Amino acid sequence: MLKAMVKRALNVDNEKKDASKSRANLVEDDALDWLKPRVLIKPDDQEFVPEADLEEEVGRILTTINPQWVPDQVAYHYGQGRFVSKPKPAYGKAYPLYVYQGTAIRKDSDEAKAQIAAGYGMVGFDDAGPKRAKVKKSAAEEEEEEEPEPAPPAAEDVRGEDEKEEGDEEPKVEVAEAPPEPTEVEGEQEPAAEEVDEQEPEEKEGAAPAEEEVITVKPRVKKLANQFNFCERAALTYIYPRRSVDTQTIPPPRGTYGSTALQSIIFDFYQEDYERKMREKEEEKPKRLRKKTEKHAKSAQQIHDEQLAKRIREAWAILERLVNQNIYDDIAQDYRYWDDPSDEFREGMGSLLPLWKFQFEPMRNHSVCDIQWNPHYQDLFAVAYGSLDFTKQPKEGCLCLYSIKNPAYPEYAVTTESPIICLDVFKETPYFICVGRYDGNVCVYNAQLTLEASYQYKSDSVRDKHNCIVWEVRWGARLIDGEASFFSVSGDGRVVQWGVMPGELRATTIIELRSPAAPILGPDGTLITVNSCGSAICFHPEKPDIFLVGTEDGSIHTCTLKYNRSYVSSCQAHHMPVYRISYNFFNNAIYASCSGDWRVKIWEDGRDEPIFMFELGSPVGDVKWAPYSSTVFAACTADGKVHVFDLNVNKYRPICVQAVVSKKSKKLTRIDFNKRLPILVCGDTKGTCHVVKLSPNLRVMCKPPKKAAQGITQRAMQILKLDKLLTLVRDPPFTPGVIVEKFED
Repeated sequence: MLKAMVKRALNVDNEKKDASKSRANLVEDDALDWLKPRVLIKPDDQEFVPEADLEEEVGRILTTINPQWVPDQVAYHYGQGRFVSKPKPAYGKAYPLYVYQGTAIRKDSDEAKAQIAAGYGMVGFDDAGPKRAKVKKSAAEEEEEEEPEPAPPAAEDVRGEDEKEEGDEEPKVEVAEAPPEPTEVEGEQEPAAEEVDEQEPEEKEGAAPAEEEVITVKPRVKKLANQFNFCERAALTYIYPRRSVDTQTIPPPRGTYGSTALQSIIFDFYQEDYERKMREKEEEKPKRLRKKTEKHAKSAQQIHDEQLAKRIREAWAILERLVNQNIYDDIAQDYRYWDDPSDEFREGMGSLLPLWKFQFEPMRNHSVCDIQWNPHYQDLFAVAYGSLDFTKQPKEGCLCLYSIKNPAYPEYAVTTESPIICLDVFKETPYFICVGRYDGNVCVYNAQLTLEASYQYKSDSVRDKHNCIVWEVRWGARLIDGEASFFSVSGDGRVVQWGVMPGELRATTIIELRSPAAPILGPDGTLITVNSCGSAICFHPEKPDIFLVGTEDGSIHTCTLKYNRSYVSSCQAHHMPVYRISYNFFNNAIYASCSGDWRVKIWEDGRDEPIFMFELGSPVGDVKWAPYSSTVFAACTADGKVHVFDLNVNKYRPICVQAVVSKKSKKLTRIDFNKRLPILVCGDTKGTCHVVKLSPNLRVMCKPPKKAAQGITQRAMQILKLDKLLTLVRDPPFTPGVIVEKFED
């Protein structure tokens, strides 16, 4: 012990000398400024605080009141449109920052008792009883722990150290105490303690070179496991070392080739490559598909038979027309030569001569929902069969093409799965006909194909198709890529543009019609904006991006393809649904509209009030401007009458009102003028199409004035006639300040 104390004293003196040397070196060495001790610098303007104030203790009181606690929290409820108080948390004013679900359970709980009874929580045989382990110490450790003999003046220090050692040993004894365990374990601990006591005197008697320290080891007790908490165990496998393998291939052989490439040679190579790819594609097909194509492949004899059958059908069609012309010869003569002679004696009045009636026997109980003359063939018109009575809606519809050369049977007829409500013939390719159906689908039919092909395009698989009745369809301008397109308006309040792509239809929503009514509350309290149901659509003759949309609430909206968020203009035109809108052929600013409120109105762009308004005494199904006169238009009503107006002759009453069908059993639904012949066709609710001829007073053409320059066209005279009429009807221009000046005078 004395040696150890001397060593420690020498070590302390050496450390003090080294420290003094190092500090002196630091002061002299400028390169070690960062190791010099820090000196506090006191600023000149620092406020002086007395020592008593600095030593004053400020008491802090911890209370249960949280000054930052918000007693009532609110949040904005979008459904109710106001602020609603949030429910108060169950944990009071405390904010839990972290919650951890532990696996330990209380011993006095029912679950712990059940696990102890089942054998969990018992001390194992290997861990039973406190044990004492012997640890041998080396000679160096014994020398360091040797203590010098106590000197008289240092007695108090020795006593203090003894007291500290006793104080340190007391908690060790407490920690070493084993927790209360079952009686079986206590019995096992007694012999182990006796063995330890027997070994102690033997160690004291024998002279051992090194002292042994006894360490008390606590027994390990199995934790009570919670059967509802589990943990996963994972193992880490060996990481195999990476290896890089390199190899070198033999370079491919090279060769030089030269040739002259002409356009014909390049074309031949492309043809050969295309044929080779087609053969490979055929070989890749399954055998069953190849057999199917081979089965449907037509032989030369079959092709010859089909061509022969086609020639026979053409011959039979010509023969059928000859027979029908002989049967309906008197009607053909009237159509060709007869004019009502009474028109000479009644100026300003006319009449309609009934000619042919067209009816398809399977569609006798269907209504003519739409009718239109072909723009290229003057004797051909298309008819859409469906029903406008929603209480008695048939299960199927039909698209027919009739010719006035054969009134007995349609030239083309195809039955559809759903009633057809509207149709439109493409002006560029007159054999393309788009139709809108009752189930919300639109289809495109090719009249050149056989009837087995049925429709060529259909919106069945299109995701954005209509989910309500399609009321009207109209062909529009071609797309940028050159594909044809048409537009449809439906009862779901959407105007959709359909692009006729190769093999499919692509839908694009142009605008959604919004109702002027206020939003209504939904079942969950949210405000729902009501859509307006579209019923008619009409495109501007010269501006393909401007169109008019009529709705079931009587409004007419002017829309454009460039802006789909709002209308260009809007007006409340009628009090009931708008059935049809028609532009004038000679003045594109004038258009007519008809509605179920018995009225026909003539409008001019930019005016909210109609120029002319006529009440016909019955719901008006359709209105059309005449293609030969700028002031003549016709309308058909539900009481079976056709009304023909000529604004140049009479601005207040029609010049012809004639009943075409009996109002007791039938109603007229649609009407259309022929572009070249002096006839018009109208359809009724029994599937019959009536063709009537206009008398001379209903198709009066303009005569050029005597002083007018030669070469003036009929179209120019019609435009002048309409402009002259509009100047008489339009309101005089309003000059601000004129009326005020008159009153002042």
